[in-house]
Amino acid sequence: MNEKDIAYTIWLSLGANLGNRGETIREALRKIAAIPATCLWQVASFYETAPWGKLDQPGFINTVAAVKTKLPVLAFLHETQRIERELGRVRHEHWGARTIDIDLLVAEGQQMDTEELCLPHPYLTERAFVLYPLRDIAGGLVVKGKSVTAWCEESAIKAQEITLAAELNHPWPLKLIAAMDENRGLGCAGRLLAHIPADLARFKALTTGNVVIMGRKTAESLPGGAPLAGRINILLSRSWKNLPGFIVCHELADLWAVLGELSLKDPAKEFWCIGGGDVYRQLLPYVQQAEITRLRGHYEADTWLPELSGFELAGEEEMEQGSFQHWLRIDRERNDDGNIS
Repeated sequence: MNEKDIAYTIWLSLGANLGNRGETIREALRKIAAIPATCLWQVASFYETAPWGKLDQPGFINTVAAVKTKLPVLAFLHETQRIERELGRVRHEHWGARTIDIDLLVAEGQQMDTEELCLPHPYLTERAFVLYPLRDIAGGLVVKGKSVTAWCEESAIKAQEITLAAELNHPWPLKLIAAMDENRGLGCAGRLLAHIPADLARFKALTTGNVVIMGRKTAESLPGGAPLAGRINILLSRSWKNLPGFIVCHELADLWAVLGELSLKDPAKEFWCIGGGDVYRQLLPYVQQAEITRLRGHYEADTWLPELSGFELAGEEEMEQGSFQHWLRIDRERNDDGNIS
């Protein structure tokens, strides 16, 4: 930690051009969030870029993230290098293909020029795939005498090929909705803990016209086993091959492919995870927003909601049987201009 044990900000770039690129970056972000004394603060959209330096390789998906950390900058660098190794980084040649690449761009209040690390990154102001996502979350950040936004207006940067990723380009693409008691209980024997008209009305209002993602037990618990009307119903299950009225996804990679297609057709569509417990646990790392009906008291339950670690309570509305809670992942942007407060 630094001398005063005070967290400071590091901005870093992530890129991948092998395998399931978007999911690899999401996994890297989850691992970065788990680094000791570190908080994943912001993440930009995902961008698709042509290869850099060595052109005979697949295109990249790139993004930029900001973290608040108390680790010394070199200790944080070593953590990101560990994550690269864990995710099977492949880099046999300079600027060649790799499973994941994590580069430190800027560290608040620090400059370095050593064999191990240079800060700011020497190529930061030359690469659109770094500057564009960095502008998303820190447009006012000054690097080499100019703001990131100003660097993005340079003709050499604007000439580079870069677009929002064709696949789902949000790092946290999902929303979650659930009703739980004071023990985080969700249900028992495939049934809800309680049927509260206000809760059911809220569920319908938020999910109608959007996409709902559920597991097998939740699908089986729907009235008549039929899909929810007015919504696109997705079943995430390794065992089910087909279910009328549902899009069946066997793996997360299948789910992201389906959500990417739906997002391209209608960018306004919201993706809601509606249960059950196993699906909540599997998808929670991808959740940006959680709408929780918190029931007073304790019910008989055999399924529970995981802790919303990494979230903050952003609003709460009292009702007779409890409250409606609105939770947000804490890496959301803090200022309209993209700067970190």
